[in-house]
Parts: sequence; C-alpha cells; structure tokens
Amino acid sequence: MPLSLHLFIHFSLAILSGYLAGKYFKNIKLGILIGFIGGFLIDLDHVLEYLLVFNFRFNLLHFFQGRQFLVSDQIHLWFHAWEYVPILILLAWLFRKNKVIKIIFFTLAFSGAVHLATDMIINRCSFNFYTLTYRAKHNFAARELTSPETYQENQKLKMELGI
Repeated sequence: MPLSLHLFIHFSLAILSGYLAGKYFKNIKLGILIGFIGGFLIDLDHVLEYLLVFNFRFNLLHFFQGRQFLVSDQIHLWFHAWEYVPILILLAWLFRKNKVIKIIFFTLAFSGAVHLATDMIINRCSFNFYTLTYRAKHNFAARELTSPETYQENQKLKMELGI
C-alpha cells in the first residue's frame, strides 16, 4: 500500500475516533484534537527511531525508505504498543472526576487502539508484534520480528541501497 494512502487512512480514522469520543463526552473539539494525537501522531515514533539511529541527522528520502530499520536491523516503535491501552483506560478511570483529563486518557486509548488495529490489518502483523513486551522479548531484532520473506526482502533492499 502506498505510504500516502496508509497515512490518509490513519489520519481519517484518527479524526473519526476523536470525533466519536468527543461526541460521547460532549466535547467534540477536544476529542478530535486528542484523537489526532493518539491516532495519527502515534507514528512519530518512526521519526524518533530514525533520529536515534542516525544521531539526530535527518534525511527525508532515507526516512521514507525506512533506513532506520534497515541500518539498525531492529524495530522498536515505542508508541506502537497495546500495553498503553489498558494503562490509559485505567488513568481515565482514576481521573474520572476531572472530565477533561478523563476525555484525554480515554480518547488516547481509543484512537491508539484504532491505529494499532488498522496497522495490524494493513501491515499483516500479529497482535503480539504491536506489543513492547513481545518486541523486547525478541531484543527488537527485525530478523525475529518479521517473516522470513519480509526479512529477506529487507536484506535485498539493503544491498540495493548500499547499506
């Protein structure tokens, strides 16, 4: 799937999930804002991973090629983790008396879950792949986290790109 379509799907679903949460809590503007953060800006962990691999030097073309994963041979994706969903829901419950904080935590959980579920479908990855504990258990190693076919495709791409 082209990256532009992938991002469009995430953007649309982030706004929709934020709208739905905002409508439920009767604060649509806050819902949409937080839905955008939790359902779209979750992908900023790709940028973070790139910057950490390349010591905060940024090359847009290299970023879109996914070189951060090819060079490090690891997949961290710090924000892409199902573990955050129950934690955020618990925080929403703990702060239930403060309506704004409750909306923020619940909407982050909801929009993040929509993003992760969508990634599972689009990227054809398992639930486990989108947990930090699973990735950590496998030392974040791309060889262990991706299918043998995907790993071989990435090795071929590394050679083509001269990495």
